[in-house]
Amino acid sequence: MTKTGRPEDFMSKKLFAFCLFSIGFTIFLLFGSPAPPSPDELNDTPGISGQHGQTTYKGRQAISTFLASKSSKQADQNDNEDAYFVSARTLIYQLLHSPTTKLLHPVPIVVLVTKDVRESKRQTLRHDGAIVVEVEDVTHNTPIAAERWTSMATKLHVFDPAIVPYEKVLFMDIDMVLTRPIDKIFQDFSTELGPITNASQVDAELGPLPEQYILATSPESHQKDHAYPFLDSDHTMSTFNSGLFIYSPSVEMYQYYMRLLDHPDLYYTGIPDQDLLNYAHRWGGPMSWKRLHWSWYINLPNKNDLQGGMALLHAKWWEQGASLSRESIEQFALARRWEMEGYWMGQEAKSSS
Repeated sequence: MTKTGRPEDFMSKKLFAFCLFSIGFTIFLLFGSPAPPSPDELNDTPGISGQHGQTTYKGRQAISTFLASKSSKQADQNDNEDAYFVSARTLIYQLLHSPTTKLLHPVPIVVLVTKDVRESKRQTLRHDGAIVVEVEDVTHNTPIAAERWTSMATKLHVFDPAIVPYEKVLFMDIDMVLTRPIDKIFQDFSTELGPITNASQVDAELGPLPEQYILATSPESHQKDHAYPFLDSDHTMSTFNSGLFIYSPSVEMYQYYMRLLDHPDLYYTGIPDQDLLNYAHRWGGPMSWKRLHWSWYINLPNKNDLQGGMALLHAKWWEQGASLSRESIEQFALARRWEMEGYWMGQEAKSSS
């Protein structure tokens, strides 16, 4: 992976001048904008009683994500040299502050971090408007196919209602960019709480399942050059990418996943969290995953998705050497990164004036 943080690391030279202009223009637009909401303001959600057995919720809706410093292979000498951290800041900016993509009704943004994410990064994310929660590493005995996935089992903490105490939660990987507000994703028909089915498929050895659950997501595209919209009309794509899903944290669900980690022979093919979740929510099983509307999310996005208006584009936009079909995605995401930098420069100038 190339180093990040300097302009030549994030973008081609032909975009450098454009990005500098974007910073200045954003400062001009946002210099007089209101101060961003604090995490306490965002977290001011009415408490409600739990509906899943042992689970009690603090609020109705939230967004969660996960940051592990091990995600970056490079020496972490400067916070802005960690592409995943910069991407997390860009995502939070888009959700809470961007004039074109911010939530119309802000909800708490909960960022789970591993213990080796330094305090300076945590403070910056809190300043940006997120709630930051440190989580313990999840130990397991399954072999890892790629170094950047070494902490992925720890991501399962997002299902723990003691850490994310909200009734309906949108999980998003941090390498995500928005093209428009996404408030209505919580109203998608696939995100309603429902009972388990096919009780005969429940494995008694793995213990009880929740009586009700939510797991709504989108199928893996597996095709970098797909058309928009990617419909999978015949419903042959039975697996999903674990980069985005809507779920309902519950004690029973979280404990079930923890037990399932001890049985990798049932599901493991190389990607810890994704393989586990696809097995737990396999079609024909007791907790089958449900499809979000096709216009919300896709992994391996291309220019067709961007031009068509896909809301959420999942790509490591800082990596070099992308195909021409993804070049426009990278340019769009990089511009959002510089927009974020310009916004916070403007806020700093405002507070010091």
